[in-house]
Amino acid sequence: MPLAVGRSLFYLIFAGVAWGTAGAAASLVFRASDLGPLALSFWRCTGGLVLLLGALAWRGRRNRRASVGGAARGSAEPRRRRVLRILATGIGLTLFQSAYFAAVQATGLAVGTVVTLGAGPVLIAVGARLTMGERLGRGGVIAITGALAGLVVLVLGGEGGTVRPLGVALALLSAAGYAAITLLTRWLGRDGGGGDALSTTAWAFAIGSV
Repeated sequence: MPLAVGRSLFYLIFAGVAWGTAGAAASLVFRASDLGPLALSFWRCTGGLVLLLGALAWRGRRNRRASVGGAARGSAEPRRRRVLRILATGIGLTLFQSAYFAAVQATGLAVGTVVTLGAGPVLIAVGARLTMGERLGRGGVIAITGALAGLVVLVLGGEGGTVRPLGVALALLSAAGYAAITLLTRWLGRDGGGGDALSTTAWAFAIGSV
């Protein structure tokens, strides 16, 4: 168990660093080149797909050496459900990433990131309540209220960024895509049917590239 917890923390830290630098990198790319949000999203998905295919190949060789049937878990998942999971994750990833980059381009790094990060947890909490009947509780209501209030203060009170309605709308669209992926993963994982994370992510990046 300590090994699993440590590995999970490492994944969270790595994901946080990758997410935290994506917007800043996009802002620099927009300034230094003529790439747009969709082109940047394409190259990011394509590069990620190459890395993930390498990871899948390495895992396959390792599993064959150890005679571990890791792929059998994925094959037990009904095909229709697997296709739904892959398509929904891929479309959600494409929407989330492309809309976020477009928001950064339209309204700046600060506002685009703040709106996306602030709205995402709120949409997830509300969506979990509406789709899965999860109760927010008093703490959840207070957290959502605080998040909304902080979001308004950060967006309207910030002096370093220009708030543009189109950019805010794109950031909200990005947050909606992120929330949809999270809710789908949670819903599928309720009965242990979340599927293989690595192969799902590879398929999602492939769909994003397309």
